[in-house]
Amino acid sequence: MSKTAGIYIRLSKEDRNKINKEDDSESITNQRRMLLDYCLQNGFDVYDIYNDEDFSGSDRERPEFNRMIDDARNKKFDVVLCKTQSRFARDVEIVEKYINGLFPIWGIQFIGVVDNTDSNNTRTLKQRQISALVDGWYLSDLSENVRATLSSKRKEGLWVGAFAPYGYVKDPENKNRLIVDEEAAEVVRYVFSLYLSGLGITSITKRLNDEHIPNPATYKQAHGQPFQSSHKDCSDLWHTYSISRMLSNEVYIGNVVQGMSENVSYKSTKKRKKKREEWDVVEGVHEPIINRDIWDCVQNLRAGKPKSLNRYDAVNVFAGKIKCAECGGSMRIFYNRHNRYYRCSTKFIADERCTGHYISEKVLHKVVLSEVRKLYADCVDEEEAAEQLDSINGIKKKIVNLGAELKKLDKEIDKLDKRLESIYIDKLDRVITPEEFTVLKKRFTADKERCLKKREYVADELEQVKRQQSDTDSRLEIVKRFKDIQELDFETVHTLIDYIEIGGTRDNRIINIYWNI
Repeated sequence: MSKTAGIYIRLSKEDRNKINKEDDSESITNQRRMLLDYCLQNGFDVYDIYNDEDFSGSDRERPEFNRMIDDARNKKFDVVLCKTQSRFARDVEIVEKYINGLFPIWGIQFIGVVDNTDSNNTRTLKQRQISALVDGWYLSDLSENVRATLSSKRKEGLWVGAFAPYGYVKDPENKNRLIVDEEAAEVVRYVFSLYLSGLGITSITKRLNDEHIPNPATYKQAHGQPFQSSHKDCSDLWHTYSISRMLSNEVYIGNVVQGMSENVSYKSTKKRKKKREEWDVVEGVHEPIINRDIWDCVQNLRAGKPKSLNRYDAVNVFAGKIKCAECGGSMRIFYNRHNRYYRCSTKFIADERCTGHYISEKVLHKVVLSEVRKLYADCVDEEEAAEQLDSINGIKKKIVNLGAELKKLDKEIDKLDKRLESIYIDKLDRVITPEEFTVLKKRFTADKERCLKKREYVADELEQVKRQQSDTDSRLEIVKRFKDIQELDFETVHTLIDYIEIGGTRDNRIINIYWNI
């Protein structure tokens, strides 16, 4: 029977930079052509082509890679086909998990055409593992080199950001240099002048929206400039955080401030904020939009603004979770005497977009606490939880026993492989006859097939028991954490709730809770 292949293709930004005009063998087009030719030559049917472009080999969130893994788990094809093992992944953990771990259990073969990687060839296991380690070292070295290069450029005052700040564009002759975009720069000057005239950040935001001045994302999109918008709701509006950032951004006085955060590691996209003294700050690099006198006045004014009274300062357990049901905008805290309320922020920056909704924090707290208790009652059967507590030790013991059985089967399979190799050598050395070799090979092969089938069964059972343990642990965690809950805290709200919508009127309140579970 012909095999069905899932073709995986990947090209990272680093790989793209290495491709010469004369040699584009790494390109997406050529990878696809090579792998389709291989399928044709070997009689493979193609189930699908999975294409991740501009993704690193250590990235675990590659969309097409994860789609391919799901299809492999569901046995949609027999073979995963790549140009090389490094196209599949440059992370030894990913290689071990899938190529050397789960693929054999799922009955999936991995083939790397150029480097002759074949997961069905057990003799090349060490070679595959060494290749994965070398690929990991390559990524680590590459990350360090890129980091060092970027750090050196930042220290020279060269702009290394993907996008130019609003008010500037990248110099067509030198992408690491900023030049003034006069049309947007006028808006920046307008914002600073409004602040100096005594308007607060919210009032400035409303003024810009009332005057229909395009916000940075809208402006850049209209002018064909690259941009990134972090606000999905009401994305064509100015928001207070945009104005606040603008008034504190030293880029507008000609300084380049970069390196304020860094990735935790080359394997992670998570970032850590750096201390101010670790930032790369170079003064007077490009033409300023705001002169120094105006800048200093604005900073002095901002520093002198009164802050919220301490008696109102309390933990906002619903921070980032409350949305307006009408416009989708965030709802923020405001104070009325001694009480805290949440109100729609859109109403105060563009009143034609929303009629404005609000709710008392006390009322919201009471409703949500009641719903959490109801959720507990609906989701958790305490008798069942008690039984799970009694059985959890039995589950752990079963995991240990199944793991031991897997190791035993692996040893038996290895021993049978050695016996098959041994009788083959004995046949070549004429220690046994061809007839005896055939009988022994048949017996050892049958024993190996039996062990492999049993191993697959045990491995599947082990995965099921581990999932059962995980489900049990999660359920027990809910029992322990939310039983008889008296007060809501930040952790509880952010664990259980995705977001809350507030709408309606005081007499006909609408509160929609969207759960994480």
